[in-house]
Amino acid sequence: MKRHHLRTLQALYAHPLQHGVRVAKVEALFRSLGASVTELGDRRLRLQMPAGQETWIHAACGLRHPDLDADAVMRLRHLLHEAGVTPEHPEADAASPRGDQGRRLILHLDHRHTDVFLLEGDEVEHAVLKPHGIWGTDQNLSHRHDRDQAGQRAPMDHDYLARIAAAIADADVVLLLGHGRGANDMRQLLLHHLENHHRDLLDRIVGIETLDDGGLSDEQLVAIAREHFGNLPHRRPVVAAGQAVT
Repeated sequence: MKRHHLRTLQALYAHPLQHGVRVAKVEALFRSLGASVTELGDRRLRLQMPAGQETWIHAACGLRHPDLDADAVMRLRHLLHEAGVTPEHPEADAASPRGDQGRRLILHLDHRHTDVFLLEGDEVEHAVLKPHGIWGTDQNLSHRHDRDQAGQRAPMDHDYLARIAAAIADADVVLLLGHGRGANDMRQLLLHHLENHHRDLLDRIVGIETLDDGGLSDEQLVAIAREHFGNLPHRRPVVAAGQAVT
């Protein structure tokens, strides 16, 4: 188990009850354990372990996700205990870079393109991945007639997903940003692709955020990532191109 997931696991088992455990980090932890995470109505998430144990928690949208409440922490703790997952779980944890030595990746995903930001030290590299085929057209994939071709569902762009997976393979930790639900949510399509083709990459995903505003600047996206990846005093500041260092 990766260190960032172990810290989340320890927080869920902490006595007294620990505050500040975020839904996105819990979702990333459970996916790394092989659990399925399903969106339900009323902004809820169902979490089901590989052996069948399951529960649900409330999930929010927007930039400021609330912390788990006490009831959610107890639900998750009971689920993990039933599945035999504790902070003393004997799974080996491979050494990984820490702080500014790590390669931190932000993926801002949608069907038309993915903004890729690689944070390494005080450097930020930006690239854009674009799909081919119907995903690369101007058609709106949120409408059924645009998703279908001659009565058939538009084909999955596996090359696009594979190139995103290759970017994840080159990083230590990854934050997924996006919006939408179901087939319109590129984050969920990517996670499904990873589950089927690159399960070893799932534990690199440390957060999954929903953005209400698609017009965020590069600097704002990097700021969101800094909140997730941490900003300890001994670390150098992460800046985007053109952003002043304070």
